[in-house]
Amino acid sequence: MPFFLNLTSVAMIQNLLSERCGWIPNPLEVPDSIVEEYRWVMGLSVTEMEIMHGAYRKDNLNSLFMLRDVSFLNNIPAKLKDDLVDVNPIAPEKLRVLKQMLKDRFHENQVNFYKCQYDGVDSDGKVELKGLDDFSKTVFQFFKTRIEEQYPLEEKTTDPYRQIMESHESFMRNRSASVLGRNDILEQIKEHIVSVGVDKALLLLGGPGTGKSSIMARVADVSVEKAISRDIPGSPDQGWHVFYHFVGAIPGSPDLEACLKRLLKELNIINESKMPKDLETTCQVACSALSNPNTKPVIIIIDALNQFDESKESTVLNWLPVKLAPQVRCVFSMIDDTPQHKTLKSRSSKPVELFVTPLDMESRKAIVVESLGKYNKKLDEEQMTSLLSKESSQNPLWLSIACEELRVYGLFEKLTKKIKSFPDGLLSLLESVLSRFEDESGGQLVVATLCLLECSKTGLLERELLMILGNPKNITPSKDVKKIKSDQTIKNPLAASNWARVYRVLKPFLRPFGDSGEGRLDFYHRSLSKAVRAKYFKQDSWKNIWWHTVLAKYFETIENMDRQSEEYPYHLTKCDDKEKLREYLKQWRVFHHFYHPEFSGELLAFWRTVGDKSELFDCYTESLENMNNNPNVDREEISLHYEKVARVVMQSGDVDRCFNLLQSALALEDELGAKPMRMMQLYNVAATMHNERLTLHDFITKAMMPDLKECISFRRKAIRISEQLTERSEKYKYERAFSLMKLAFNLKTWFVLKGDNNLSAQEGFDLGVESLKEAKELYEELGDKGHVAECMMNEGLLLGEVDQEGALEIYRKAEVICIQTYGEVSVLSSRMFTNIAILLEEMNNYDEAYTYFKNGLSSKIQVFGDDHPQTGRLKRVLQEPAYQRLARQEQQQNQQR
Repeated sequence: MPFFLNLTSVAMIQNLLSERCGWIPNPLEVPDSIVEEYRWVMGLSVTEMEIMHGAYRKDNLNSLFMLRDVSFLNNIPAKLKDDLVDVNPIAPEKLRVLKQMLKDRFHENQVNFYKCQYDGVDSDGKVELKGLDDFSKTVFQFFKTRIEEQYPLEEKTTDPYRQIMESHESFMRNRSASVLGRNDILEQIKEHIVSVGVDKALLLLGGPGTGKSSIMARVADVSVEKAISRDIPGSPDQGWHVFYHFVGAIPGSPDLEACLKRLLKELNIINESKMPKDLETTCQVACSALSNPNTKPVIIIIDALNQFDESKESTVLNWLPVKLAPQVRCVFSMIDDTPQHKTLKSRSSKPVELFVTPLDMESRKAIVVESLGKYNKKLDEEQMTSLLSKESSQNPLWLSIACEELRVYGLFEKLTKKIKSFPDGLLSLLESVLSRFEDESGGQLVVATLCLLECSKTGLLERELLMILGNPKNITPSKDVKKIKSDQTIKNPLAASNWARVYRVLKPFLRPFGDSGEGRLDFYHRSLSKAVRAKYFKQDSWKNIWWHTVLAKYFETIENMDRQSEEYPYHLTKCDDKEKLREYLKQWRVFHHFYHPEFSGELLAFWRTVGDKSELFDCYTESLENMNNNPNVDREEISLHYEKVARVVMQSGDVDRCFNLLQSALALEDELGAKPMRMMQLYNVAATMHNERLTLHDFITKAMMPDLKECISFRRKAIRISEQLTERSEKYKYERAFSLMKLAFNLKTWFVLKGDNNLSAQEGFDLGVESLKEAKELYEELGDKGHVAECMMNEGLLLGEVDQEGALEIYRKAEVICIQTYGEVSVLSSRMFTNIAILLEEMNNYDEAYTYFKNGLSSKIQVFGDDHPQTGRLKRVLQEPAYQRLARQEQQQNQQR
């Protein structure tokens, strides 16, 4: 809530004159836009409206009123009193009422009286006061206390997902403030959300600048308000959760994986201990959740769906099921005919399409009146007609930019000519605006600012811009990038006066992310980005390398790891500087920043830019050897580094060479006393590595035995240790249950391969049954029904080798739990359908097997995509003669109905 300080007086002097209550404008002096925005009360002074808006209506706890005692007037010369008292006869009564309102509304510590004395006049003849020590102490202590309560100094761990949500909320509030002429569209979206039996998304379609983001922000704002008050029908018990995401609004927002993880976290489907390892897995979980009838009711609003970072998942949209669950509503905006739009249109269940139509004349006029009215300006009838006759005035963004140009134009007598000079077309208008920036406000300095913002990955902090622009050699591009000074640690930022000129003209076209002025600056709309590209990069592509090099040189020197990791490797990639990128990735602080035990996606992506996976292995192996030979490095640290590098090497697909690294970690841990927790972790990693090699086999063969034996051995070692740790926390219970389930899966293969002299096939079978029984009990204790169903499925897989009828019975029970938990579209459901189909085929029940193979294929297409190997496998199965015959019979039956 904003801080509000009001300094006034409410007392009256003997001659019934009071101190000034402020200017009271008449109705004609207050623009309609100000009346609407501030809910202006006619008859109140500007001071009273400040109090009303900043404190009274909001019951603002951060507001403080300092009311001055009027006795100081007794010592002021008569000729000076006229400047301090109000001759308006209604002033005394207004101030009396104001005083009572403040005392009734606010806490006693928010309304204070203070005294002061006359202290002569200054050099300009203005009255000066003294005796304000108590006054200053009261003000200082009040705001110090309020600030400490809102922003405590003690360190707190802030949930990053919560921070992101608040940033999107800030953007939503800002963009939803004014949406004119879109009531029909808003009503249609509302009808889609509240309708019954909706199982497809609604797409809001339109070109750049047509106002899609403002409409989506208003939809989100209203939906949140209605959800809180339980005014949205369809879920009276739980209520609706509203998830909104504005792609491009804040740093990281184009990251699809992060967006989906935030969605799943808000729906309580995942947590830190059950976090999907990569984008593909995240998409699978999301697809399952949005098709699951047991997912909590949710309204999903995503603006600019087509602007997610390019990837197969963001284009194919395999995270969005073909058929949504009954309690899931999706509203997406995008530019029409983009790959995402075409993908959704090609689906069997087509989305609802709603096109943003051009603004009608009345709405256009309202935008102009409101935009200029904020600055007490307006157009005459001829000028308004001229502006609105432009074809592009149908576009809200074009119209807003045109109004901004008119606002800053100083020659009123030439205003009509200025309007006529506006080019039609959004990009053309923006390019003309950029030309004006160059001519009027700093020339190349403005160009440099625009180009730096355009080339940055996630926007730039103001202080970053000032430091880069403070180096004159950075400002003018040259084809010789060697001219960029290698030392960017210049202590002098750009002079404040120079920056003020640049920022003044750019401010309407920039937005800081979040509420703080320290937020990263970026373009208010992506159309400005396109205009900058067209004007400054299209003809001279070498400039792209120049600006990326400037940014790389700057971020190379900064200490903030979060900012450096966001920008520096990105710019090195754009400059194709593989050598520097390699040296950067070799640094342990960089490795640890990007490392993830399940999948270090960003780190691996940057290494792929450098070269193949052997370069990754060679670089980190050399660094590990240097660390191992350094007597000053803690041995436990060395072991952890070996384990982490082994995981990353395995994640890169280099399965063979990760074993030596892990062996080194195991040897070091033995040397350090073999602590149970560390040994359990390393044994599980070793088992996973051997299991990765098992997945490279197309069929179960004796060639799998060496890796299978090691996999089972390491998994059993980890399980033995985990028995000592399960009482410590749920985390270890999860780990033990997961290891038991994985062991049972491997033991099924062991049984098929007939075992060996150390562990017979039957012993392996019995151990698998026991492992699944305990795993299921642990998952039941943890309330994890999904994994209970997976345990039962693995039990069916194992039992199917000896008792097909018994296995089918277990499968049926597992299927029910699986669908109750995940719905029919999920990774586990697709596996469940496929395994049941295979068992039915082995039992010669081809009719029912055909149904399950079809269900499995439908689920896999939605979860994995049409071109995934698992999907292809089921397609091939359904092409077999027996199933083709059943397909023809089914088609004939459908035709006869």
